[in-house]
Amino acid sequence: MKKLTANLLMVAALCMLSISAFAAAGSTLPSFETLDADQNGFISTDEAASCEGLVEDFATIDANQDGKLDQAEYAAFSDATAQKG
Repeated sequence: MKKLTANLLMVAALCMLSISAFAAAGSTLPSFETLDADQNGFISTDEAASCEGLVEDFATIDANQDGKLDQAEYAAFSDATAQKG
């Protein structure tokens, strides 16, 4: 549990830096792999909490409503975000 908490804190810090950087530079969102702190192939709500825009729209992005984002769902969100930018 301590390892997961440490990983989530690290991802949160990286995500905050990434959000600032991509907002300033017009870059893309953090990779799926970066956000998937426990490397289980999904982004949980806890992992998503480290990225403001992602957590705010989590329920909408989670197309199959299983409470986690798979790579396809995150890719769709990432593509939509890139088109807005």
